[in-house]
Amino acid sequence: MYYKYRSCVARTWDLISNKELYFSPPKDLNDPLDVSIDIQAEYERAKRHVYETDTHPERRRSFLITMLDSIKKGVTERGENIYLNRALYEFMQTRGVLSLSKTAHDALLWSHYADAHRGLCLGFNSEILKIEGVSGATDVRYLPHPPYMEKFIELTDEFGEFCRPWDGVHFTKEQGKHFYNKQVNTMLDIGLYTKSEAWKYEMEFRMMSSPGNHPFSSTALEEIILGSKTSDTDEQKIRELISTPDYSHVTLKKAFNIPGTFSFGSRLLD
Repeated sequence: MYYKYRSCVARTWDLISNKELYFSPPKDLNDPLDVSIDIQAEYERAKRHVYETDTHPERRRSFLITMLDSIKKGVTERGENIYLNRALYEFMQTRGVLSLSKTAHDALLWSHYADAHRGLCLGFNSEILKIEGVSGATDVRYLPHPPYMEKFIELTDEFGEFCRPWDGVHFTKEQGKHFYNKQVNTMLDIGLYTKSEAWKYEMEFRMMSSPGNHPFSSTALEEIILGSKTSDTDEQKIRELISTPDYSHVTLKKAFNIPGTFSFGSRLLD
């Protein structure tokens, strides 16, 4: 199951009624570093490190890491060249993010995203939740620091395995294409699916698509869990929303504090 914590507000009622989930642009995410770390700046950090540690007389590693950002991808309105790393960052800013959780019982998630336990949690069957236009979906990885620098250095060394002009070794078009695709996929994977370990309590499963609302099948929504402090008025509203034939299969639950603990569980409502 994947879970979406929500407040009891008009947008949530629309989500249920219209059977649509919203994919947020990166600028609207609550973590300012989410999908927004400057790849070019991280590349420059890695390049400085290689320049400072390259002791070869011919500066071979320095040459190789410089080549990682040598592919021109466009020009700005002011006539500045846009190379690969900047192009990747700008592409990621056009993506939409759907954040779901793999747990329905985290007290902080209830507090941060469900109006301090006064909201609700929507439970989706992971095998049924299929959204058209999704370009990627996976668990978020939580790390102590962004891994860009390490990856740029790894890519530099890998590039040097088949690009050795000083030995008369030149890579084929196929080798170049394969390496380019790997570099792009590596940077996108880091940028789209990596966060600080401070957020690991969220246990996030993430989908990527274009920003905005995307329809989902009503069969994917299998349960709604009310917060421990959800009002009777909001409970009645939710009961009305799932009284339609499309949602006749949905079970309604209520979160509760497990006695003797700081943890929460959920139980079925009549």
